Amino acid sequence: MASSISLSVPLCSPSNSLSTSLSPLHNLLFLQNRSHFSRFPLRAQTLDFSGSFFEGAGFGSEDDPITPGSSFTATEPKEEPQCPPGLRQYETMAVLRPDMSEDERLSLTQKYEELLVAGGAMYVEVFNRGVIPLAYSIRKKNRAGETNTYLDGIYLLFTYFTKPDSISILEETLLADDNVIRSSTFKIRKRKY
Repeated sequence: MASSISLSVPLCSPSNSLSTSLSPLHNLLFLQNRSHFSRFPLRAQTLDFSGSFFEGAGFGSEDDPITPGSSFTATEPKEEPQCPPGLRQYETMAVLRPDMSEDERLSLTQKYEELLVAGGAMYVEVFNRGVIPLAYSIRKKNRAGETNTYLDGIYLLFTYFTKPDSISILEETLLADDNVIRSSTFKIRKRKY
């Protein structure tokens, strides 16, 4: 249930700090124009939340029925593996063509996982972020000479530990692949606070 209230509020009072801070000429103009805008109607609504979530204790109050399997379970943060000696942690973000089928995407993901493992990478994880619109359109020419303009792409995030030498092979392969629109590799540094 909502009720409406109509108020009339003065816009400025005689002891307004704005009118005292202006120059004498501006002060005169301000006082002359003030009479036109001295009052304006203001409408406000009050909302009735009786019997809703806000009135009770929220989630988990005594009168909420408890059903098996509906409770929230806190997931423990996954422990990150320690970096093996001689290896560094990297992330590679690859943007794939949005019109790829699921089978094509899975085979491409498996291809790059195998390439990383063959180059000496350990603890390879792949996160499929899904189809995300690009911030700007990207034109890419494929090997056949056709130019395509992409407005969105399938984002894949690879996280892994590897030798710095094997990164160049991965980047060259990603650059030559027609299914990959863009890719970028970053070395992850752990901050010590």
